[in-house]
Amino acid sequence: MPNAYIVPVLITAACAVAVTAVVRRLSRRLRARATTEIWDQAFLDHLFRSRDAERPPLTVPGPGRDDFPDRVDPDDDATGRRPHPSENLTPLLPTHLTGEYLTGLVAGATPITRVRTGSPGGAGGLDVLDFADGSSLVVMPGDPEAASLIDVALSLGRPVRLLGTSEIGGGWTLTFGMDEDTTYALADRLYVRPPA
Repeated sequence: MPNAYIVPVLITAACAVAVTAVVRRLSRRLRARATTEIWDQAFLDHLFRSRDAERPPLTVPGPGRDDFPDRVDPDDDATGRRPHPSENLTPLLPTHLTGEYLTGLVAGATPITRVRTGSPGGAGGLDVLDFADGSSLVVMPGDPEAASLIDVALSLGRPVRLLGTSEIGGGWTLTFGMDEDTTYALADRLYVRPPA
């Protein structure tokens, strides 16, 4: 008769061990996600913080900007300083909601209205894509080739939209459609600023 109790006791013990293992694995994942979000927030705070107090603005000796009216950039503000694309991009979505938001932009075929590059001379900076619904997508590092193709298409009046995105190997792939053409971009990090 005592042998009849051994099997249920062993099954109960095995279930308890399995449940404990699953709970430990979930708690490790939650801690890792929380650590990543804390690191991401610290990274964003460092990236988007104002650097005006750290160094004075650069001044270039020579003739004033009025001597070159054809070179005035429409993005220049009253101080003559070209704003960085990352300015005015807060609040940003938490990183774990980025994929869902991008899926909504793809499903709604939301057009891109403007692209701003933070690295006009090469890769390594960031690109900011503004959508018609008022949201913005920060792509890091920027892809100069994809950004220039999107910019040219927009300047020609061609509709540009995000066709798809996926998260692979710790990075992101982005596919953009411009009428019959497509262009692709790879990014290490993506951040979304939803419409205000």
